[in-house]
Amino acid sequence: MKIDQKKLRELLLAPAFSLSPDQLRREGNVFLVGGNLPERQTLETLYDSHYQSNAALFHLTFGKVDQFGSGEALARVIKKNFNVHLAATLDFPAPSHLIERAYAAGVDILDIPLPAPGIAAEHAKERFKALNIARSVFPRWSVVSTLVAGEEPPAVTIAGIDALLASEVIPLVVLSQRAARHPDDEIARIFTHLQAGWRRHRCVLKPLLPLIRLTTPLVPAAPRNMLRGFIDSIEDRRLLAASDLRRILRVKEVAESFDSAGL
Repeated sequence: MKIDQKKLRELLLAPAFSLSPDQLRREGNVFLVGGNLPERQTLETLYDSHYQSNAALFHLTFGKVDQFGSGEALARVIKKNFNVHLAATLDFPAPSHLIERAYAAGVDILDIPLPAPGIAAEHAKERFKALNIARSVFPRWSVVSTLVAGEEPPAVTIAGIDALLASEVIPLVVLSQRAARHPDDEIARIFTHLQAGWRRHRCVLKPLLPLIRLTTPLVPAAPRNMLRGFIDSIEDRRLLAASDLRRILRVKEVAESFDSAGL
């Protein structure tokens, strides 16, 4: 991938990318689904749009911890009705039982964002604990943490990228509204470091590429031709089938463990 300077300038001038548990919208080929939305109406809207033009990724944003069940139900409905990767964001330090439930419901990729600058260090520690729990539940390189760049010096964001990669968590970076106060080349340095880290650690990025293209200035290094598109579609199906099979086996293993314990 490479940095598109024109796209970088557009992102710096545009409103900051945000997710909401109370909104449903489509941006490009990504569905952004709020976890607090009603199932039936949401499913009807997804059907109408998806089958006019297939979305490459569904992204579910869970609400607060006491609203988890609503997002969990939507995750099950989406996986039952659409053969696509489902990413999800839990914007709180989720306990292990909720992370297990999110995975069992059909979430393929889980994002637990690190807190914004200025939040107490204790909150960051709680998020890292949740990320480590998620790593024990989800397949390797299926746990993500989003960093917000622009609120603090780029070196701080770069250090965060390195810390996440060292923990086998995929870092994603979105730009804050204040990122424009930094020189373009400093912001570009963050994304250069990000993609170098992905490559060095051999992160599995393919399911996340639609989101990366939507939220960052990173674009494919070479145009996508028909053969490349065909190969990519085969690889997407392979990754999705492997993810679904692993989930079935893990859920079965957990159920058998409870049965043997008499629970």
